This record gives sequence, C-alpha cells and structure tokens, in this order.
Amino acid sequence: MTIHDTLKQTFGFEAFLPGQEAVINRILNGDSVLAIFPTGRGKSLCYQLSGLHLDGLTLVVSPLMALMKDQVDFLQTRKIPAARIDSSLSREEDADVKTDLVNNRLKLLYVAPERFNNERFLNLLRRLLIALLVIDEAHCISEWGHNFRPDYLKLADFSRALKIPVTLALTATATPKVADDIRDAFAIQPQDVVHTGFYRPNLTLRFSPSNDPLTVLVERLAARPPAATIVYVTQQVTAEQVAESLRKHNHPARAYHAGMQDEERQAVQD
Repeated sequence: MTIHDTLKQTFGFEAFLPGQEAVINRILNGDSVLAIFPTGRGKSLCYQLSGLHLDGLTLVVSPLMALMKDQVDFLQTRKIPAARIDSSLSREEDADVKTDLVNNRLKLLYVAPERFNNERFLNLLRRLLIALLVIDEAHCISEWGHNFRPDYLKLADFSRALKIPVTLALTATATPKVADDIRDAFAIQPQDVVHTGFYRPNLTLRFSPSNDPLTVLVERLAARPPAATIVYVTQQVTAEQVAESLRKHNHPARAYHAGMQDEERQAVQD
C-alpha cells in the first residue's frame, strides 16, 4: 500500500496539504525532519501516516494532555492502534496500555516530556522497537523559544540512548535561531527542514484595550450568535472567575486548567 492509498483509505483525504508529502517521504527514507507548519495545517498527519508504514512504534512527545487525548480518540475512530500514558489514566488503564506495548499491539504512543524522568517508563521503552520519535511543540526545546521547557532539553539524549533512528520535530512557530537549536539537538540536516510558512488567511486577530475586559467579553458574546468559544487567560484562578461570571450571564461556561482534578478536567474536555 502506498502513502496515497493510506491517505485515502485510512484517513479519508484525497490529497496531501502543502509540505506533508515531503515530510513523510523523508521519514520513510530514514531521515530526521523539522517541519514548520501553521497551526491546523496537518502536522499530525505527517507522523500518523508515516507510523503506519514503519516497522515499530511511533513515540509522540506532546506537552498538552488535552491534545494527546484528542489525537488518540481520533486515531481510534480510524481503527489505528494508538494510546497515551498520562496521569489521567486509572491504574488498570495504564497497565493495559503497557501490556499492549510489550505485545506490539500499538502503532502510536503519546506521552508528556516529563514522563522520561520516570526510570520505570524508560525501562519499558528499552524493551520496545521504536521506529520514530516525534517531538510536538518542538520550539519548547530552545531557551530562545517563547515556551521553553527544561524537560525538552533531555529528549535528544534519551533518543540517542534508546537508539531511535528517526526524529520528526514539529512546530508552528520557530525563529531561525530556534530552528537551528532544534536541528542541532536532533542532528537534522538543513535540507530536511520543511517550512510552509506561518500565514493563515482564514484567521483574523483583533484586540480591544479595556480596563474592564470581562464586560467587553460579555458584550461581545451577547452580540454574536451562540457558538463554541474559548477564552484564554493567564492564571488558573482567573479561569475559574471568568467561567463563574459567564455562567451568571447565562453562558454554560466551564474552567479548564492544570490545577483541576484529572476526572473533572477530562469531563470538561469531553
């Protein structure tokens, strides 16, 4: 089966988006790649499809638990054997995933970068045939990046220790300096950087300076037809306060943040 067959039959798409085929071909050729695509332009398909053509596990490192769950849910609807290991799993669910891994029943596994600090997890990985390491939000590796996370710095060392042959680094935003840091860490050659640009013609950004942003928010919501809305704030307590205020204005709002109990956070996401 060709990658075009897999694209149509498994994922239901007729054609690749810009850059996807170039990334996939490089991966299947055994080359590590840095892919810089705009948000929502198909970075995930690059490794999801490639993983189905590789002999071994595709290990995906993502900093966002919500994103991991969404990705695994999507793959399972496509009958692709994928799973995640994170703190929201019960002991039984965690054990089931590890049993599937040891018995080669999974093609993709999603984990957070902090998981590599767990020696038991590393021992598990040493027993597996890992064909591809995927670093999502790869700009987090660079101290020059806007979202630097120290645990990302260790991933290149773990990759070498585990003898993972191919790495795919993904980001929607990388200055030349950040891109160079990513390439240096994972030994990605300059010709194996696939950059499709950042511009998103379907997105519009407007801003409204205000000393009373909550009032502005309520007014804007009232002026628009009811629809799904995400309100980003900078602190967990602010998320709770804003959600409570919106509920008082008859908007069915819920907070979502890392300080919530796993069960409640998963219920909100669902």
